[in-house]
Amino acid sequence: MIQMFKRLLRCARATAAVETAIFAPIYLMLTLGVTDLGMGIFVRMSVNAATQSGAIYAAKGKACEVTTTSPPAWVNSSGCVAAIKAVMNDATGDSSFCAGSVCGTPSIGPCADVASTTCIIVSVSYRYVPLLPNATYSWAQSMTVISTSTVRIL
Repeated sequence: MIQMFKRLLRCARATAAVETAIFAPIYLMLTLGVTDLGMGIFVRMSVNAATQSGAIYAAKGKACEVTTTSPPAWVNSSGCVAAIKAVMNDATGDSSFCAGSVCGTPSIGPCADVASTTCIIVSVSYRYVPLLPNATYSWAQSMTVISTSTVRIL
């Protein structure tokens, strides 16, 4: 019995299979974790780029002419909002990014800190779901990425 156990310990025929069975799940988890982390950062950057592009277009775009009345408003509100959402879609590279309730309705009004100036506020609330939510690692959970950009018009 002892000789058979010693012979089994010296045998190296299945070593590669055992090592693969031990290390492949760990390597796969690390790879998917890094991929999820990268996708999360990319989503945050895309949402931020969308709000910034939308706010800049609202301040400088041809479709968003602001009235001189008090409180300020856009001359063509529906056309301006549609143009802002189109610019936000272009900024993310996704033509359906602003579909549904992801992109909020841009607003124009007096600034909170200085009431004599006009501010344009553009916001996005995007739901991000990672590749493996909650199943494998707890730090990658579904989250809502929120970004708001404010442009002051003097």
